[in-house]
Amino acid sequence: MIPVVLASQSPARRQILTGAGIDPIIIVSEVDERAIEAGFTGTVADLTTSLSAAKARAVIERIVAAPPPDIPDNDSLVVIAGDSLLEFEGRAIGKPETAERTRSVWSEIAGRWTQLHTGHTVALLSQAPDRVNGGDGSLELRAIRSRRSTTSVLIGSPSPNELEAYIATEEPFQVAGALTIDGFGGAFVDRLDGDHLTVLGLSLPVVRELVSDMGLFWPDLWSRAD
Repeated sequence: MIPVVLASQSPARRQILTGAGIDPIIIVSEVDERAIEAGFTGTVADLTTSLSAAKARAVIERIVAAPPPDIPDNDSLVVIAGDSLLEFEGRAIGKPETAERTRSVWSEIAGRWTQLHTGHTVALLSQAPDRVNGGDGSLELRAIRSRRSTTSVLIGSPSPNELEAYIATEEPFQVAGALTIDGFGGAFVDRLDGDHLTVLGLSLPVVRELVSDMGLFWPDLWSRAD
């Protein structure tokens, strides 16, 4: 088994990996997302990829500098990072964080088609070559790949009372686009065109492709015993 680090505090991303047989070690990147967004000049879709890469590299730097004690002493390690943004009329809609901002977002997107972009970055770390010659066995970055996926989302039209009840749960405050399909907000999404896992924050087919691109065997990431 190859240990996997998830560079995210998202419960949904962790649950996706766990459901796929992978028990990730969580290391939060603590990247300043707003600073990256402020200086970015590309598309909303490209921004998600840049953010996921920044998160992965931040965690990689910490692992290389001082591996956390809960990381097993393996020859290889995989780091997975993701970032999601909802795009509406060419604009990124991230985490609203407040009730007022959530109302504003919903006044725009209710009853409309939007695009949910998720950027994925997967990195492979392995033992330094000098380990066989008495080195300290530290990990080095060997490969890193990024890719995004997009799913179109038709937002529903909750009544004013339904929206206020949803806001009262505070669920939409910390999720891209002010809703999530795997919680209270799922009832307010009318249709998806694409991979629903992209909307949840991590597309397993995309992650598997990135893992395979680096020459790894996807089942080697599974946590089950052989």
